[in-house]
Amino acid sequence: MKDKTDAKILSGIRRGDSKSFDLLFDNYYDRLCNYVTSIIQNNEAAEDIIQDLFANMWVNRKRLSVQVSLKSYLFRSSYNASVDYLKHLKVENRYQAGISEQFPPSFNDSLEFLELLESMEESIEQLPEQCKVIFKLSRFEQLKYREIAQKLSVSENTVDTQIRRALKKLREDFKEYLALLLIFLRIFF
Repeated sequence: MKDKTDAKILSGIRRGDSKSFDLLFDNYYDRLCNYVTSIIQNNEAAEDIIQDLFANMWVNRKRLSVQVSLKSYLFRSSYNASVDYLKHLKVENRYQAGISEQFPPSFNDSLEFLELLESMEESIEQLPEQCKVIFKLSRFEQLKYREIAQKLSVSENTVDTQIRRALKKLREDFKEYLALLLIFLRIFF
């Protein structure tokens, strides 16, 4: 697309014109998915990343500021999201390795433990979107509240509130496991 076309599409998106957004999506979705797949080597995750990119563009369309060509903006945003994904994956892997080191092999291999981990992951995924994103940035990427607030353009108070909500929900969801886990930790440690 040419610069004039970029400006026209961007202007349409800012006004909430879904046809402009559809045009942008149709022109770039496949190329961006292929680009991200080449970076992260995961086609499904690449599609999720690009869908999130476009969703965020639409949600934040009135504040959307593109200082370069639209194409450059999209590819740069895709690259940054890919890097974030890989960082998150690295943190998750360290987290999983840390869990494995903290518990005896018999507990790690047990069906109950694996089911508990899956239940925890499902519970986190069921949190409201903003709450889930903030919780993951805090717990899995180990970002400070200030860093999360800057990254998501929200207040630190919002971050604190969302973390509290997530922890409250998780405590409620896993209250029956908490006592069992505490007993287990006392016995083995």
